[in-house]
Amino acid sequence: MAGRVGAHMQLQNRLQGLRSSIQAISDIADDTVRVCTVAGLDLEELGETDSAMQVEASLRKLLDAQHQLDVERSLVTRLATEQDMADNAEAEYLASWEQSMATYNEQSDAAKYGKNTTYKEFREQLWEVRHDGEPMPRLFGDNGDESDEDLVIAGAKMNYRCPVTTSWLVDPVTSKVCNHSYSKDAIVDYIRGNRGACACPVGGCSRTVRAQDLVPDKLLERKVARHLRQLESDETAAQYTVVQ
Repeated sequence: MAGRVGAHMQLQNRLQGLRSSIQAISDIADDTVRVCTVAGLDLEELGETDSAMQVEASLRKLLDAQHQLDVERSLVTRLATEQDMADNAEAEYLASWEQSMATYNEQSDAAKYGKNTTYKEFREQLWEVRHDGEPMPRLFGDNGDESDEDLVIAGAKMNYRCPVTTSWLVDPVTSKVCNHSYSKDAIVDYIRGNRGACACPVGGCSRTVRAQDLVPDKLLERKVARHLRQLESDETAAQYTVVQ
């Protein structure tokens, strides 16, 4: 009995270490996705469309890796919560992992990426570089199943104002905890004024925000800049119309 309890505790410690490793790798993958997205947009703006498409292919591989990490995190968490852990836990883990990944790999591109927010935003931003104001076609053409791919909703309104200052976002950062965004200086000062941790200033959000939870959001910075350019263009057009 004592030997079984000892083995159980040893496996629990291994699982805890594995969860920590998965989280560390996941954080690196998230950062890499952000860098990859910005690089692809830079290339598209420079007219290097072929290179931008290569970045897109790399982005898909990163999203595949993120899915694999999510599967592994889920399986490890499930094993760690089992009170009566089977002697063949490792074999069960591998079998479940192989089944989950096989199911994922059999899916169409539309099913894998069509509802992925990061991928959709990347494709939207690429499209807007060359087709500003034009409706974007389906991500996967006629081969995409509508149940697998959400259509881009034209005219969807985004809030580009900082919830702390209520002014336009400046040097935006996004919380890894709740995914809300703020102007960097404003949220850092707000956190400092609350002794290093504060409730997210977005109405209805109950998550706690700390400085270490914030990551630069260059993609959002691009969106804000494009939005402000569009507002300026609309204002100029309205003034021209009045003069006419």
